[in-house]
Amino acid sequence: MAAQRVTLGAERLPGFRPAWAAARWGVVTAWNPAGQAQDRAANRAAQARLRVAAARWSSLDGVNGDGDWQEPTLILTGISLRDVAALGGAFGQAAVLWGSGARAALVWLPASGVGGVRAERWWLRPAGKGAQGQLTSGQGEVAAEGGRGTNHPSQHVCGSC
Repeated sequence: MAAQRVTLGAERLPGFRPAWAAARWGVVTAWNPAGQAQDRAANRAAQARLRVAAARWSSLDGVNGDGDWQEPTLILTGISLRDVAALGGAFGQAAVLWGSGARAALVWLPASGVGGVRAERWWLRPAGKGAQGQLTSGQGEVAAEGGRGTNHPSQHVCGSC
């Protein structure tokens, strides 16, 4: 399957939905907690622990970030908002992405791990159609890019968000 670039946009594009977004899905990373750069070994170890913690969901590998700030992510299918937020919080993340079908929510997590979350609502769309962030999906792999230190999509080429 060829890679497919998608973005986050304010308006729904009827009939569009990436194959990995057939139902509920979430995107999370363990890299660079709270946006603080960690060495590669620490990040890899944290991501391995995340993979174990997320083993009950089907997953695709992804990448969030741009240039020097790229973070491997997991796209988890069938996960609830509560579970993806809990995983993100457990690994010190500022935000996760969660969705159902083509509907996506950028979910900001409480810094203290206590309290509610704040969500920004978006739609997945093919890249180049009024994008706020871009995602790329392919066979067994999705790459996402976004804001530094979060899973926040910006106007960069992205993939697993």
